[in-house]
Amino acid sequence: MALSDLTASAVVEAIEEFDRLGRNAFLEKYGYGRARDYWLVSDSRYYDSKAVAGAAHGYLPGRAPLTHDEFSGGKVTVQTTLENLGFKIIGPGQNTPPLPEEVLTNKEISDRFAVGNMGGMRRSKKGGLLVLISDPFKGLYHDRWEGDVCHYTGMGKKGDQSINFSQNRTLAESSDTRIPVHLFEALEHQRYTYVGEVFLSDVPYQEEQVDVEGRARQVWVFPLKVMEGGIIPEPTVEQARAIENIQSRKARRLPTPELRVRAELGTRKPARRETQSSTYVRNPAVAEYVKRVANGICDLCREPAPFRNKEGIAYLECHHIVWLSKRGEDAIGNTVALCPNCHRKMHVLNRSMDQKKLKALAAERAKS
Repeated sequence: MALSDLTASAVVEAIEEFDRLGRNAFLEKYGYGRARDYWLVSDSRYYDSKAVAGAAHGYLPGRAPLTHDEFSGGKVTVQTTLENLGFKIIGPGQNTPPLPEEVLTNKEISDRFAVGNMGGMRRSKKGGLLVLISDPFKGLYHDRWEGDVCHYTGMGKKGDQSINFSQNRTLAESSDTRIPVHLFEALEHQRYTYVGEVFLSDVPYQEEQVDVEGRARQVWVFPLKVMEGGIIPEPTVEQARAIENIQSRKARRLPTPELRVRAELGTRKPARRETQSSTYVRNPAVAEYVKRVANGICDLCREPAPFRNKEGIAYLECHHIVWLSKRGEDAIGNTVALCPNCHRKMHVLNRSMDQKKLKALAAERAKS
């Protein structure tokens, strides 16, 4: 048994099996750990070089796969053998792929993937891949997770988006071109968590969002699923709260007409994702709008807010009349602004007469 017996065709068969099974299942089948230093690169995808070499030995006539303790990995063994067969190997100090959940800076993403450092969709012609960055701290695009699907908004800041524009087309055609697509998500400001490779799980569709000038427009949304071996990010409660806080601050700075547009557009079904506890990701424009038009007066008791916050704004809380946990909409027609006392009252008693009063007020607001 020797690595010198390997053939290029046996390695290709092992790579194809890796693709069929996925990284985790492939490594488990052959009893290998994830590569640390040396990776085989084929069609812009990264493969655990020692595991592929060991599995490829089993594709030789009359031979069995090599176990991890039957040969050593590294430069003088696996790297030399695979490079002599025409395969590209990258080693320590080179642009090795990030691990799922690894957190990178913007510069590190650019260096690792040979992409630019601007924008949310970054194509690398040199690397033959596409990097997507979902950044809720910037606030223009409304990317969201619904279960295990990331609904990712395409390129174009002003006016209706075109699916044939730049990297929108690249992503739309990725199922046919098989270009690797890598997804990052910002769970902290300017720090990006690597999700892994993703693929289009359904056809792209259009929905209304707001452009950079605050006008309603049509955007393209790409449903993406994470490939085997990747992760669906689970922000901590603190991270989720920080994202919600910064989006709320941005909403408070918007003029009321634009705030109304943002509150009315997009899906009314709140995105739901797992944190340390389950949480709903609400539209900050809806909450800010109903509090602003309440003008400091509780929608239930009709009394002025009991105090002002540190910014001098009358303190009211946004309440969903039909609770989100009961599939209520995150929309103007289902939300009101309540003082803390009345808010707690609705969550404890939730009396039908109070619900009726609030529903009528919210419905009237939605029409105006």
